[in-house]
Order: sequence, then C-alpha cells, then structure tokens
Amino acid sequence: MNDPTGGTPMERGGQRLSRVASRATRPVLWAVLGASTLIALVIVAFFLLPPPYLKVPDVQPVVRVARLSEFPVGTSRMVTWGNRSVLVVRRDAAAFFAVQGTAPSDGCFLEWNPEALRIESPCTYVVYDLDGNVVEGLTRTPLRRFRVFERSGTLYVTEA
Repeated sequence: MNDPTGGTPMERGGQRLSRVASRATRPVLWAVLGASTLIALVIVAFFLLPPPYLKVPDVQPVVRVARLSEFPVGTSRMVTWGNRSVLVVRRDAAAFFAVQGTAPSDGCFLEWNPEALRIESPCTYVVYDLDGNVVEGLTRTPLRRFRVFERSGTLYVTEA
C-alpha cells in the first residue's frame, strides 16, 4: 500500500503520537524551567545581598565598625546595630569610645567635636564627655555606653 505522504500508516501514526506526547509535555517543561529559574534567582539574590541585611541584629553579640587603617585618629563613625545607633570615637591611637548615637531627650543624632573633645547634640545643644556623661545642657540623662575592642586590625563594638 503506497501512501502519497510517504511511509506506511504505522510510521505516520508513530509521528502523530510523538507530536501529541511532545505537546503534552510542554507545560511540564515550562513549569520545570520556571521553577529552576526562580530557584536560581533566589540563590543569586541571597549571595549578592549586603551582609547587614542577612544578619539578625538582636542575635549578634558585636557589630563591626571599621578597619583601624580606615579610621583616622580624631574622627568618629556612626554605626547602626539593629534599631540602635552607636557613635564610635577614636580619640588617639589606642583610645576608643562608643556611646549611643542619639540624644536620649529628643532622638537627635549626636556629633563628635574633635576640638573640644566632646559629643554634642545639634538639636538641643546638650554636651557630653567621652564617657557619655552630661557636661552642659538641660538634661541629666547620660548616654548609654558600649565596649570597643580590636581584633585582627578591625574595630568592633559590643554591649558594655
């Protein structure tokens, strides 16, 4: 029996079955491809996110401030630790101080005054010493202190 399309009826039926099977598997292939792409994107995003977003601040015993080589004498750094701000001051080569970074009376960010060796609130003009005690101003509430330590050339802050 000759067929004008070529081949025997059995061969044509086999081709028809393979086309039907490939059409039936297309949604499954698209689902697998979509799922694997989504998983790959999640993995890439996990590794590309900056470290602070991957850390749980309440569980962390310390917070990194800076490398000693990046923290000049007479300067200060404000670091965030969860919902807290910490002001870290480097008075000289070996003296570091860390106090809460916001004024207890109004929540204003504190600033380091290197000429006066004092911490000042630009909002209420309260002045604190390096230990967080009030030197001048209308409040008597001292600043919360933190312990500063150095390990392998990097400065860290932890609870006092």
